[in-house]
Amino acid sequence: MSDSPSFLPLMLNLDGEWPAILDRLYAVFVHDFKETKAQHKGLRVIYNGAVLPDGLGKEEGFWHVTGRKDKDTGERLLDYPRATRLPWAKPIMASPERPEIKIWQYKEGSSDSGVRTYLWLEKYDYLLILQKKKNVYYWVTAFYVDYEGKKTELRRKYENRL
Repeated sequence: MSDSPSFLPLMLNLDGEWPAILDRLYAVFVHDFKETKAQHKGLRVIYNGAVLPDGLGKEEGFWHVTGRKDKDTGERLLDYPRATRLPWAKPIMASPERPEIKIWQYKEGSSDSGVRTYLWLEKYDYLLILQKKKNVYYWVTAFYVDYEGKKTELRRKYENRL
């Protein structure tokens, strides 16, 4: 299996020192989600634009799709497998139906507002989750699916999709 599906850009190279890595990552985020707006099924995709005091001037939405919360400290740390795939997020959102991407809606919890759209590039272990709010999609998260229990959970959600 290759590292990247042929219809997506290459994964981001995150070699180097932290300031250069952060600049590279944020440049992709700015280009794909601030300068040129992302869409899914004709609706704009938005993200959490709040800038936290310790967020180095970057939006919470950026940190959420490039980092992972440390279970011990609660601190959000760079998650390399998640971050290297950031260039895939916008093209997956915008992609027409493709056999490589499983797309489904799943009701989280008991309210209607809990319906989420899953976009799973299963063969490459990358998942995006969107939630429709009025006439936009809110980008909940994106991450590398790195353990079998999560894959099992996603397959169960797919089987129980709306």
